[in-house]
Amino acid sequence: MQNSIAVALIASFTLVSPCLADPGDSQAGAYVGAFGGVGASIATNLKQRGAVHINERFSLPIHANGSTGSSTRVGVGGLQLGYEWDAWRPAAATWGVRPAAELEGIYIGRHSPTGEMPVRPAALGTQYVTVPTKVGLLMANLVFTFETPYSNRVLPYVGVGAGAAFVSIKGSDSANPMEPGINHFNSDPDASDTAFAMQLKAGVKTEVRKNLHFFAEYRYLSIDATRYTFGATDYPGLHLPTAKWKVDMGRQNYNLFLAGLQYRF
Repeated sequence: MQNSIAVALIASFTLVSPCLADPGDSQAGAYVGAFGGVGASIATNLKQRGAVHINERFSLPIHANGSTGSSTRVGVGGLQLGYEWDAWRPAAATWGVRPAAELEGIYIGRHSPTGEMPVRPAALGTQYVTVPTKVGLLMANLVFTFETPYSNRVLPYVGVGAGAAFVSIKGSDSANPMEPGINHFNSDPDASDTAFAMQLKAGVKTEVRKNLHFFAEYRYLSIDATRYTFGATDYPGLHLPTAKWKVDMGRQNYNLFLAGLQYRF
């Protein structure tokens, strides 16, 4: 009986072992990385809501709705901490997949989308709302690196991530050509919000020296819709007083092109 069990264990190990990476060639380990690059924010929707106080008893509701129009260029930088496991390989296969988990901090520098927003009532013309925006993100990623028979130095990979975006707007402006020199957010042009974010990425990496890898990638980043409250219009004797202004920004999407270095321990 014991001999039968031993034979079965030996047979099982013989069948399974080709699927496992050679411990002597282990690629598993932690890594840190830094990256930077450029990209563009894709046009999104903006809404501005508020009211002009005609007198103590009557206020005129204002509603402007439009789009930020063409894309706006952005600069990006970030740091990452990750762990990659050994490759999974089917028996006798010449390819494999290395899974990894990452935690990233990402910063998207100041960019200033401007929305062209027709006003209701239509007699009030069009608002041009500029929102100078900065974004910080904390993202958790799953990454899959592919080993292929074509090269053991240049490795393609794909990844998906989710996390939180911290969106900050400073120095916003709501202008109307019918009222030159007026910023309707002038009493408080700053606001911020937090939203859920997701990203997809694809790229290639290569070892440039022992434990040091270079990578280049494309990312598609998407941030859920956000809401902001800006200050009332405050120009005594020049403009009627208003309520505080509510601004809704639609989903923010970015195309990003990044490059960086990873150091593996």
